[in-house]
Amino acid sequence: MGWTIDFGDVKSVFDPVFKSIDHHLLNELPDLVDGDAASLAHWILRRTKPDLPALYRIDLHETPGTGVLLADSIGGPTMPV
Repeated sequence: MGWTIDFGDVKSVFDPVFKSIDHHLLNELPDLVDGDAASLAHWILRRTKPDLPALYRIDLHETPGTGVLLADSIGGPTMPV
């Protein structure tokens, strides 16, 4: 599937982050600036990057076709979303 990191490792890092936002009010999350998708993507990146240093991008979709793509760094050509 093109993974360069074991999916189990990725899942174990994201699991506590997912559990902290699933069925919880976003305004109760510590250090979350706002409840919009961009702020939430930044919040997720700050919590996962220390354990997944290779992580450079988060795609967060509120609905199909609506959301945010947050890239820590982009090292090549990209396609507009």
